[in-house]
Amino acid sequence: MKDGSESQPIGLKLLVSEFRMMLKYRDLTVLNFAILVSMIGFGLIMPFIPIYADDFGASDFEIGLMVGLFAVVRLIFSPIGGWTADRIGRKPSMVFAMFLYSVNMALFGFADSLYELFVYRALQGAASGLMWPVAMTYIGDVVEEEDRGKAMALYALMFATGTAIGPLLGGAISTYYDISVAFFVTAGMALISAFMLLFMVKESHHVEKAQERIGFREALGQFRLHRITTHPRTFTGISIGSFTAFFGMAVLYPMLPIYGRNNMNLSDLDIGILFTIIGAIQVIFMFPAGVFGDRIGKKKIMLLGCGIAALFSGIIPLSPNYAVLITIIVIYTFGRSIARPQFPAVISMLTRKETRGKGMGIYTLAQNLAFALGSTAGGYVSGLWGREYPFYLAAVVGLAGLVIIVLFVEEVVTVGESDKERDNETMALQETESVPE
Repeated sequence: MKDGSESQPIGLKLLVSEFRMMLKYRDLTVLNFAILVSMIGFGLIMPFIPIYADDFGASDFEIGLMVGLFAVVRLIFSPIGGWTADRIGRKPSMVFAMFLYSVNMALFGFADSLYELFVYRALQGAASGLMWPVAMTYIGDVVEEEDRGKAMALYALMFATGTAIGPLLGGAISTYYDISVAFFVTAGMALISAFMLLFMVKESHHVEKAQERIGFREALGQFRLHRITTHPRTFTGISIGSFTAFFGMAVLYPMLPIYGRNNMNLSDLDIGILFTIIGAIQVIFMFPAGVFGDRIGKKKIMLLGCGIAALFSGIIPLSPNYAVLITIIVIYTFGRSIARPQFPAVISMLTRKETRGKGMGIYTLAQNLAFALGSTAGGYVSGLWGREYPFYLAAVVGLAGLVIIVLFVEEVVTVGESDKERDNETMALQETESVPE
């Protein structure tokens, strides 16, 4: 195992060196560009959907439902994405999802009613569910074990960069042209990305022969944890821990614009700047967080980041002015940014290549469930007790997640253990189970 004790101290020079080193993975670079493009489109509408719904007279609960629709549909399609990644390969799944995403962005540009936004929001969730579990699976396939923390950090970095560029790009285009133009531009970029994935990315998981059809019960059996990982307790802890982290994010994203606009009299520009700052903080800290996680332990970084995010989400309503709100959001985002890359990195280390798609599907399922329940619960609590209480809810759930991580997650020390070795361990476990007592 590489524990980092013999390596050079972590500093700016090392971070630059580690970042440049990751460029050796050509397929990873192409995939990251595709992720960046799609997240620019997501960022275009993310901060403004609650405001648009508010202008239509929607209640806080209805706003939460609209935001959560994306996650509900993605929740349904994420296991499908993970299953198809293992069944037919990573590349076909990603190419199809990106083509679907391109079409969906164009449809957003033609929308002229709230009903249509609901429909296209659902379609966006389907494309996302088919894409992201497979993308994380692909990263786990093509990146060496000791680099997976950094690779997942780069993956998260592309998300953050897209959500930082998106609000500014959407605001600029809508100011000088029309918001529909921004969607058409994003659709074109997504189409380019789909062709890049089609012609420039190699398949990482070749299915050796056509697999025979299996029944529904047998298909569900393939998702048993002992078939996916030899560390089911830690896998469960990571999945639940990630649920609590993303639950808080799901509460904050739709409620922050509404709270800022109605309780702090912030303008749409102020809110756009706030979300751009969120994206910028993530861009700065996500990759270093991956490096630290690889070197000093993912659980340590996970606990620190989740603790910071939970505490500072709960004090957002105490902000007396815009400057203090920005400060709290910066610290909150820092915590979330350093914790986020650790979750998928651990999942990829706990699974083998043949089942990694299913493992990422389960992980993403927990994430999507958190988004769906978090946004809906946030809107419900806001309407019931007031717009301050969703942030308190996020803090309580986040602190509960810390307890789960402490109790169930063991520090992953399998760096250097190959996929082949994990295959042998899992096969031995399954053979043992098949012997009658």
